[in-house]
Amino acid sequence: MIKIFKIAKLELSILFYSPVAWLAIAIFMVQSGMGFLSLFQSFKEAISMGIPVDKLTYSVFPGLNGLYDTVQQHLYLYIPLITMGLMSREINSGSIKLLLSSPVKIREIILGKYLSMVCFALILVFILMIYAGAGMVLIKNPDIRLIISGMIGLFLLICTYSAIGLFMSSLTSYQVVAAISTLAVFAALRFVGNVGQGTDFLRDLTYFLSISGRADDMIKGLMTTRDVLYFLLIIFLFLYLCILRLKNGREAVPVPRQVLVYTLVVCSVLFAGYLTTRPSLTGYLDMTATKSRTLTKRSQEIAGQIEGTLEITTYVNLLDQNVYFGLPQSRNFDLEKFEQFRRFIPGLRMKYVYYYDAADLKNNTNLSYQGDLSGLTTQQIAEKVADNMGLDLDMFMPPSAIRKIIDLRSEENNLVRILRYKGRESRLRFYDEIDQFPSETEIAAAIQRLLVPAPRIAFISGHNERSIFKKGDRNYQQFSTLRRGRHALVNQGFEVGDLNLSREEIPDSLCALVLADPAAPLSPQEQQRVISFINKGGNMLITAEPGHQDLVNPLLEVMGLSMQKGVLVNPSKEDAPDVFYGSLSEGNGGLVIQNAAALTFSGTGGFQADTVLSSPLSGWIQSAPQDRSQQLLQFNAAGGDRKGSFPVVMALSRKRNGREQKIMVAADADFLSNQELSHPKGMNERFISRMFNWFSEGLFPVDTSRPAGTDNAILLSRRAIGRIQTGLNAGVPALILLAGAVVLIRRKRK
Repeated sequence: MIKIFKIAKLELSILFYSPVAWLAIAIFMVQSGMGFLSLFQSFKEAISMGIPVDKLTYSVFPGLNGLYDTVQQHLYLYIPLITMGLMSREINSGSIKLLLSSPVKIREIILGKYLSMVCFALILVFILMIYAGAGMVLIKNPDIRLIISGMIGLFLLICTYSAIGLFMSSLTSYQVVAAISTLAVFAALRFVGNVGQGTDFLRDLTYFLSISGRADDMIKGLMTTRDVLYFLLIIFLFLYLCILRLKNGREAVPVPRQVLVYTLVVCSVLFAGYLTTRPSLTGYLDMTATKSRTLTKRSQEIAGQIEGTLEITTYVNLLDQNVYFGLPQSRNFDLEKFEQFRRFIPGLRMKYVYYYDAADLKNNTNLSYQGDLSGLTTQQIAEKVADNMGLDLDMFMPPSAIRKIIDLRSEENNLVRILRYKGRESRLRFYDEIDQFPSETEIAAAIQRLLVPAPRIAFISGHNERSIFKKGDRNYQQFSTLRRGRHALVNQGFEVGDLNLSREEIPDSLCALVLADPAAPLSPQEQQRVISFINKGGNMLITAEPGHQDLVNPLLEVMGLSMQKGVLVNPSKEDAPDVFYGSLSEGNGGLVIQNAAALTFSGTGGFQADTVLSSPLSGWIQSAPQDRSQQLLQFNAAGGDRKGSFPVVMALSRKRNGREQKIMVAADADFLSNQELSHPKGMNERFISRMFNWFSEGLFPVDTSRPAGTDNAILLSRRAIGRIQTGLNAGVPALILLAGAVVLIRRKRK
């Protein structure tokens, strides 16, 4: 051990008696800190403009162009410059012969030289600690554990690069060749992750070897045994190869034996690496303050109820434009989407079924990216697509074969996952968004549907109500049955359908019955069925537009409610006079309301009423019909107008049959429509989610919200930040170069 330290000390003295190390450290500090401290200036400016920010620690350290992100992108350029002379210098000068003949073991030589690189890595980490200290001074309540996790990840990455550089230096007497060869190995280790992706076993091996993004999880606050063991195994591999290289140079070892030993070492490391990638053998440590790299408590509770095997089968259609997400080449990327759930569900099994089918060749817009396909059969289209993508059509089942297993035409043959657990099924879909994959919320909802009966929402039909199956602006498809809509009820755990009261009774098991702005009166029989459902304690949602008061008031009277005549207006220079942004009593934000009426509550019926949303105090009820296309209307008290704030959405509740009955009434139907849900200023979609969560007793949608980060302010002024930036980006590097110059001059004089 003493010899190892002596060799390391000697190597460090050689390193710092040359200008390379000093220049590398100074440049590393400047390059790392320029963008880092500039981020603080940008965030401070945003805060001064009233723009709220949070998770500042994440943003300036592992975030895009943050400190750790910048270091990781450029780190590979520094290490070859330092390691290129570790062994090649000895080989070129001939001193390697003296080393090999001295009473020092080869293992001690290699470990001593490597220890010197570990010390150099600690110097680079110390520089990062200087910036981390600055960040902790600047940020209010910094996430210190996240900062530490990132430093550990970068330290291991530097040590791994150093082991590779040491080995490459032992292969040649030319330092430049050693540096270039080291860069080539870095490139190979980044590229190898794309090799053999079509074969499961080979894909796992190459995924283990790939260094690309290997430190990402640790930099972002999640430490796993898989990543830590990867770095340790790669370090061991290249150090051992270096030892074997020197041994073979000192001893006359037959080439076949050398090949055998090298092969055994590499295969042993690969096998150990393969074992470390097994989910059941992986340990996790979330270092973030808010545990943002771990499932929320609610999702953990749901996942903890799964006992045994949970099978998730992904049905991949060659003729779906999202087919690439399900191909073997994307398997590791796809599996990462379920990584957090795999931690808590050891029995999670992923399967993939490949097929081709087209639900409607004439109207199929899913294949528009493939060009003109008119006149082609389904098989001919599949052959063309497979040829364009370089895929083997034989791996995809034809329509006749897949339909014997499962008929996915109701899903329009889109990419879909089927979850199966103890004879029950639920579905996970891909969405028409930039991020098409299901999030924790959707996955947790799909798993929970396997554990509890899905709450059923029934929409009354037959009176020209808002349709849950049509795409028009006035209809309700987007939040209810749109399969490619992330926030649609069918993707949040609910079972949604329509109900014709003239032919069907209302099931007592309904989670909620919805009457969505009927344009025709309900028959006496239908009204009686609804009233009977209410009297039994059923939950209900009623929406109506002004002009339809007489159609819904007979039902509202049972609950002690009525919808007043007239329209609520709030003239403004920016919007139509009947548009306003209602405030929510619970402080959840605002909803876009257009063409709404006012509600009154008499107190009869035994309900307790809460006003969920009210109109602005500056508006009024316009009783007499006027031309509301004019933005500036006049309040007309003589004509019956009434000024003030009035309830627009009310929640009623009472105890009935041993449980709490819940009824929501809205004197506006458009705020749930397809058109209003896309309004840039509204929070209507969030309100819908919370409303149905209320109906379902908190079961669905699954609440995966997290507490807001407390690192949401910068404590110093922009001028103070500028001084720190000047000191760290110019002052300290200048001192490093000055110290290096003094050391080199004194060395030269001696």
